[in-house]
Amino acid sequence: MDKDMADINIKIDDCWNKIGVWGHVRPGCPELEKIIHCANCKIYSAAARQLLDRDISPGYMQEGAATLAQIKTNTNTKKHNTTSIVIFRIGEEWLGLPTHLFQEVVQFRNVHSIPHRRGKILRGLVNIRGELQLCVSLGQLLDIKKGEIQGINIARGIYERMIVIAKDGMRYVFPVGEVRGIRRYSDNDLLAPPATVTHGAKDYLSGLVSWKEGGEERHIGCLDEALLFPALERGIT
Repeated sequence: MDKDMADINIKIDDCWNKIGVWGHVRPGCPELEKIIHCANCKIYSAAARQLLDRDISPGYMQEGAATLAQIKTNTNTKKHNTTSIVIFRIGEEWLGLPTHLFQEVVQFRNVHSIPHRRGKILRGLVNIRGELQLCVSLGQLLDIKKGEIQGINIARGIYERMIVIAKDGMRYVFPVGEVRGIRRYSDNDLLAPPATVTHGAKDYLSGLVSWKEGGEERHIGCLDEALLFPALERGIT
């Protein structure tokens, strides 16, 4: 990552991790007696604005352009290779994203709204290992209904998770109903999405792959990262 982009973590005054509600230094922040929680503090809001409004350096853009050019050059050589995806569920839909995009899967976290920034896709900010990350709703982007949930799933030992993905320096966190595992497929396994697919996910799919588990066969919608990430970027602006 370009150094100018990496410096954003240094410039943010993350007092909430030191003397705030997530910190361990005592005595804590005296402002908490009035505002109750760091999410209500002007310093916390300023950090969110700094994260969203940071400039993109020329070096970072050049690096991204070089990476895309390399991917385009290597397309033909990878034609017959297999692709690894992580399978997850949103609502009643099973989806997959390339494994190389995944940074981690974490337990469900509280999402903190961003003052004066509300939209269909952007949910707010979430704390991942002490860093504020953008939390988005992939279900809203793909127009997938939440579906039946939680009592049955909890009884089966299935819990909601949050997935952290990254591409070209942009990181997003989004909640899912469950994470199932990794599957590898070849180009020959990829099926065209049926015309009967009515929700918005069909606009972001590269195809479907079959997945059998416990005698049951499911079709996994393989999300195309080249279509998904620009849509996420548009959704948070």
